[in-house]
Amino acid sequence: MRSVVFLCMLLVCSGSFLSEVLAEEIEEGPQGATIDVLTLDQACIQAEDCEPIRPDHFVEYFGADWCEPCKVLDADLDELVDNETFVLRHHPSPQDLTYNTDSNQRFNRMYRLLFLPSLIHNGEDLLTGTSQAQDLGAIMSNSTTQFEGLTEVAVNNHTLTWNTSIHGTVTVWRTADVAHETEDYIHRNMVIDAAHFNASDGAGNISHLLELNGTGVVVMLETDGVRNLAVNSPNPAMGFDLNEQDDSPADAPAPRSSQIALVTTLVLLLLLAPALVMWKNAVTSVSLDNEDE
Repeated sequence: MRSVVFLCMLLVCSGSFLSEVLAEEIEEGPQGATIDVLTLDQACIQAEDCEPIRPDHFVEYFGADWCEPCKVLDADLDELVDNETFVLRHHPSPQDLTYNTDSNQRFNRMYRLLFLPSLIHNGEDLLTGTSQAQDLGAIMSNSTTQFEGLTEVAVNNHTLTWNTSIHGTVTVWRTADVAHETEDYIHRNMVIDAAHFNASDGAGNISHLLELNGTGVVVMLETDGVRNLAVNSPNPAMGFDLNEQDDSPADAPAPRSSQIALVTTLVLLLLLAPALVMWKNAVTSVSLDNEDE
């Protein structure tokens, strides 16, 4: 009898926990978006009358120096950089000397990525691995995204000012040209630091960013929340699992695959419950018969 009661309690607790996990999978909170992107090179920052550039295509590239496929992709991305296309490089792996914590948080929390290399186009499209990266040109050709939202962006006395009517976050990325750890080439526009401000503030002190030896800054206006990225490539997503290559922060969210495995286990327990009760009853009946004999 005790075992039956225990099993019932287990089913109730498992069902409650299962509901919470499923609810978490379905309701993931608010969905964020990239609203505007502006780039300012070092010359523009130092000029009295600086006009930031708003690229048509903004590519965030997540790579690592230990990632072999990243070497080829790095060179290909350099050919895209112009006034219409800007590539911002992130190193989210703690194994890299150029590791950046803000890039890691963006990789894990905002975009919920798993593999390197990964490309994010205009905050919407995801391409993972060198095979999917080949479709970046087609995605850019078919893109209709138009950035807007920030006006009167300027840097004066180490303070960034802006105007916007959108509630969200203004992130300022400090970029630099950084040498690869082992190969003879340079990472262009690599993130070396970042600052985050409430968009409603209209201004933020970025003196600690400008004190770094960099090539410019990237100013992003975003609404807060995780992103639902679209995978617009028929090619398989192949890359290196970042969480297997390094020690991710303790507060980094668990990969979705582990949650699915947990849910599957609980469902199987629920399905096996009637069989376990029948088995218990059968064993009890046999024991009673043996006692009667």
